[in-house]
Amino acid sequence: MTASSLSSWLRLPRPKSFFGFMSLQTGTELISIALLFNKATGIYGILTLFTGYSLSALQITAYLGSIFVLLTLAVCIPHIRQRSPLQNLALAWVYAIDTLVSAGYTAAFATTWYLASMHDTKGPAGAEDDVSSPSNGDVQLDPSQEAQVKAGTTVHDTAASMVLIVALTLIRIYLTLVITAYARMVLLRFVDEQMSDSKEVADVSPDPFAVGAPLGEGWRGRLGRAMVSIGKGYWLGGKKEDEEWTRQVNSKFRSTRD
Repeated sequence: MTASSLSSWLRLPRPKSFFGFMSLQTGTELISIALLFNKATGIYGILTLFTGYSLSALQITAYLGSIFVLLTLAVCIPHIRQRSPLQNLALAWVYAIDTLVSAGYTAAFATTWYLASMHDTKGPAGAEDDVSSPSNGDVQLDPSQEAQVKAGTTVHDTAASMVLIVALTLIRIYLTLVITAYARMVLLRFVDEQMSDSKEVADVSPDPFAVGAPLGEGWRGRLGRAMVSIGKGYWLGGKKEDEEWTRQVNSKFRSTRD
């Protein structure tokens, strides 16, 4: 296996559409709006502090993070249709980081729930009470049989929960790939339209946030350079001829000429 083929296998997936029938732009808008409603719960979580309800440090950080993501979405969502490079890049990074943080919180809560259910003498669904009580007409089981029933119930509930958690996590990862793919497309189109005179180096497009580049001025330029510097080969790598948006533009150009 050559180095080029190996790198193609190891590179981050780049979806070309949203679920195969919607554009990346539409998918990014729908995903962002869904996350906007989801993170709105952070406001209600913070309001509970004023009612005297006690929250753990983990809950407080989760609610504060939700508010930060909510503010970022409010700023970046209008720029999805405008194809603003900085805002779409920031949206992709915030969504990716939120995916990792949410996965961490989910793992922490799932572990806590699992350990609590294992130490609960009544089982996660009160299995021991149900099987040991003769009031419902069933035969009372001995302690060894009760332990077997309880263990079976615990394993079943845990397996179902784990399957659901893994499925939701995989969906969230796919949505992250859609948003990052759209941000990458916005960056490459901006470079193609505004920096067409610049030369590519080793199949990597010029950085639009570099010093002296169209988007390289001020704090926005510094922020853009910081975000692009991590995974630069993904954000600016690849040949323009291989991109879906390039083929779409070329087809529209040929249709107008005809």
